[in-house]
Amino acid sequence: MGRTRIVNARVVTPKGVCYGGVVFDEQGIIAVEDAATECCTTGLDDSVETIDAGGAWLVPGGIDPHVHFGGFGDIPIADDFWTGSLGALAGGTTTVMDFCEPSVEEDARAVIARRMADASRSAVDYAFHFVLSEQYRDLLRDLAYIEDECGIRDYKLFTVYGNTTLTLSDVREIFERLSDDGRRTFLIHAEDADLVACLEEELGDSADMQYLARTRPDAVEFRECEALHELAGETGARVCIAHSTCAETVALLDEPLARGQFELETCPHYLAFTEEKLAGEQGARYTMVPPLRSEADQAALWDAILAGKLRILSTDHCPYSARYKDGKTYQAIPNGVDGVQWRMIYAFSEGVAKRGLTMPRFVDLTSANAARFYGMWPRKGCIAAGSDADLVLIDPAGTTTLGIDASASAIDYSIYEGMELSGRIVRVFKGGREVYDGERVSAEPGSGRFLARS
Repeated sequence: MGRTRIVNARVVTPKGVCYGGVVFDEQGIIAVEDAATECCTTGLDDSVETIDAGGAWLVPGGIDPHVHFGGFGDIPIADDFWTGSLGALAGGTTTVMDFCEPSVEEDARAVIARRMADASRSAVDYAFHFVLSEQYRDLLRDLAYIEDECGIRDYKLFTVYGNTTLTLSDVREIFERLSDDGRRTFLIHAEDADLVACLEEELGDSADMQYLARTRPDAVEFRECEALHELAGETGARVCIAHSTCAETVALLDEPLARGQFELETCPHYLAFTEEKLAGEQGARYTMVPPLRSEADQAALWDAILAGKLRILSTDHCPYSARYKDGKTYQAIPNGVDGVQWRMIYAFSEGVAKRGLTMPRFVDLTSANAARFYGMWPRKGCIAAGSDADLVLIDPAGTTTLGIDASASAIDYSIYEGMELSGRIVRVFKGGREVYDGERVSAEPGSGRFLARS
């Protein structure tokens, strides 16, 4: 494949927005062209394909730093790396971060080999967070293998769930051992496991999914996040709190360490829905952990995004087929919902078009900040000469209807069914090749690359 040139686009670069375009091939972006300064690329012959963007926005391919494409549990996740990556590409996401989560007594080499095999059919580029389970001391015996040979420098910690529950003492030990260079990061599922257990015992089990919110109130998240914020300050660890949901957690961003060392990610479902969705017959389909929150919590999340404080939008994409959700109790239900295909256009519609989020902030939220935090910048999340040619054209005048009819992945229901959004993703390029034409994904299995970080 030769060179491609996009013209007549509103290009969002690290220096700001310019009207012009880019020239790229499979090796990466060759040049950014700014029509206002008459900067253009010479030496292009007639074989160069030219695409007229017609004034559409041109942004970097999205980075979703928290997805689950298969990989754990007895109940199968609806999407594996192949079907999940198809949904990602149709939604403008060209890079994902998934997880190497060891089962009991599985060592680091075995889980990495297993997950690399799972990802071999991926059509998006991918990296891994390595999950440090309750056997973290044994797993860290292979630290040199994890980091130096495999190029994994991001770690997922849980303070809840069987086989992964880490106490704050455990977390301190991990931070002190692994925080001596600023290149490692920790993504943390932060909930107070003792408080959850106490509330579940007090309230008992039920088919009413509102119990999920009652047994995991804001305090379950905030108490753990407050302690982790303090630990990050004491140890120098670089921490991102996974799927943040509540106003009290957001307020921690006003404390020291809020920039660069202590970050929050949130997800579209917390911005789109509130806990009322847990009521009634369809409540089971809106279950995830932490659960949906109040309108006040939702408003706090949006305020922090618009202020540039909450800087990473992930999806925690972990959909289960309806048959595994319906008819369960809140303690037995597999928690997780879809989102990887809708994240980018949702942020554009509800952030940019509806609330006035600037396009540079949109890029920060959907790609650039994750690239910086997880050591992919400027290869990813950036439109500049030398960056990967992962590019997305968004038509602001178009509209998008979310739901199964538009889905490119293997989900059989969507919590976003029927949602009408402003804007439309009209073309997606990954690695210099067009992979989505506005209607159909054309990527090949295995065309995604593993991203090792050194």
